[in-house]
Amino acid sequence: MIRLCHAVAVEGRTLGGWGRCLSVAILLLLPFAGVLQAQQLDRGRDGVEFEAFAGVYLPGTLTLAPGETEFQLEDQELILGGRFGYTFGFNLFLQADVSYIPLTMTFPSTGTEMNLNTWMWTGTVGYNLQIMPAAQLFVLAGGGLIQWFPNGLATETQPTAHFGGGVRIYLTPGIAIRAEVRDHLLQKNLTQTRESLSPGITVEDELTHNLEISGGVSLFFGLNRDSDGDGVYNNLDVCPDTPSEVAADAKGCPLDGDGDGVPDYRDRCRLTPSGTLVNQEGCPLDSDGDGVSDDIDRCPNTPAGVTVDEFGCPLDADGDGVYDGVDRCPNTPAGAMVDEFGCPLDTDGDGVYDGIDQCPNTPADREVDENGCSRIQAGLEAGRLVLSSVYFQTNSANLLPQSRRILDEVGAALVDRPELRIEIQGYTDSSGAAGYNLNLSDQRARSVFDHLVATFPALDRTRFTVRGYGEANPIATNDTADGRSLNRRVEFVVLNQQ
Repeated sequence: MIRLCHAVAVEGRTLGGWGRCLSVAILLLLPFAGVLQAQQLDRGRDGVEFEAFAGVYLPGTLTLAPGETEFQLEDQELILGGRFGYTFGFNLFLQADVSYIPLTMTFPSTGTEMNLNTWMWTGTVGYNLQIMPAAQLFVLAGGGLIQWFPNGLATETQPTAHFGGGVRIYLTPGIAIRAEVRDHLLQKNLTQTRESLSPGITVEDELTHNLEISGGVSLFFGLNRDSDGDGVYNNLDVCPDTPSEVAADAKGCPLDGDGDGVPDYRDRCRLTPSGTLVNQEGCPLDSDGDGVSDDIDRCPNTPAGVTVDEFGCPLDADGDGVYDGVDRCPNTPAGAMVDEFGCPLDTDGDGVYDGIDQCPNTPADREVDENGCSRIQAGLEAGRLVLSSVYFQTNSANLLPQSRRILDEVGAALVDRPELRIEIQGYTDSSGAAGYNLNLSDQRARSVFDHLVATFPALDRTRFTVRGYGEANPIATNDTADGRSLNRRVEFVVLNQQ
C-alpha cells in the first residue's frame, strides 16, 4: 500500500496523489470494519454534532475542448467549513455541510489568475462502525450544490454528489477529533464559466473526481445518557444492559471480583479460586455432589452420600469396601465380610463374623471361641479333642443319656471334616486294677465309636481307630475326686494332622 501511494504521488501532484491513495485505502478498509464492529458495542452516540473543519481540496483535471481558452485550476487549495448533524442511537447520522474553497484559475498565456470563490452546500447520510468504545470508523454519501463566484463572470451553480469515509475519535463524551476523505463527483465542472471564457465553444460534460482531505473538531450535545443506570454513558458502555443499581467498571460491565465470568450481583460464590469451572450462579462445579469442586476432584464419580477426603475420594475408615457415609456399620472389624450396607455377615449365627470365623458352619446353639469355633471344632483343629464330659454307668461301657449331646456334636464336626483320620482313645482313673482299667477303657472307646457310626451313617468306619489306654497318661492328679473325674475321659486324636 505504501509503495502504491508513493507511485501515485510521484505521478503528478504529490499531495494530490497521496490524497487519492488515502481515499482508496480508507474505502478498501471500510468493508472490513464490519468484522470489528461485530465484536464491539452496536450502539451509536445519539445526539447533535457540530464540526468545524479544515483541509485540502484537490480539484479534478479538466479536459479542454479544441479552441478553448487554456487555463488550469490550482493543484490544491485550502478548504474550510462546518457541519451540523444528528446521530441516532442505531449508528446512523445525518449532516448538513457548508464549505468554502478559495479556488483559483490560472491562465498561463498571460500569467493572470481568477478567483473562483467556490462554495459547496451539501447534505450527507452516514453510518458509524464502532470499533472501540472511544473510536468509530464511518462511511458516508450525499449530494448538494456547488457554486462558483468567478470575478467578472456570472455565478455558476451545479449539482454535486460525494462519498467517502473516515475516523472519529472521542476525547471526551462531548468532544471528538475527526478525519475523513471525500470524493466530490461533478458532471458539469465549470461548464458555464468555461463557455463564457471561450465564446462559441460548447464544452462537453465530463465526470470529474475532486478529492477533499480534511480534519476537524466535533462537539456533541445530548450524549450523556445512561440507559441502564450503571453510571457509564451509553457511548462508552460496553455492556449496555447492566441491571439498574448493579456496580459496574469503567466500561459499564458488572463487576466480577473473582474473575469467574459470573458478575458479582449474580455470583453466589464470590471467592471462587481463579481457573475454577463454575455454574450459572458462580459456584464451583461439583458434578458428583461430594462437596469437592471438579477442578480438584480426583474421584469425579463418587456415589451420592459418600464421605470424601479433601481431594473428593471416598473414605472407608474400617476398610470393608463400603464407603463411609453409606456404611451403616462403620466399625466393622478388619477381615470381616460385609453386606451391601457395610454390615458384617454371620452365616452360622455364632456371633463371629464371616471372614474371621474359622469354623463357618458352627450350629447356632454352640458356644464358640474368638475364632468362631466350638470347643469340639477347636480341638479337632488342634489335632486333639479331650472330652471329660462323656459319662458311662459305673464300671460299665454303657453311655449315659447326657453323653449323647456332646457326642452328637463331635459326630457332626467329623462329618464336616471327612479328610480327618481319627483314633478314639479311652482312659480311666487309677482306681482298681490296671488290667481291669485297660479293658474298661477299650470297651468305653468302642462304645463311643459305635454310637457315632450308628448316629451318623455318613461317617466312614475305616477312618477310625479305637483303643483303650486305661489309667495311662493322666491329665490331672488321681488324689482328688475332681482330678479322677478329669482322667476318666475320651480323646479324639487326629492321626493325619499336617
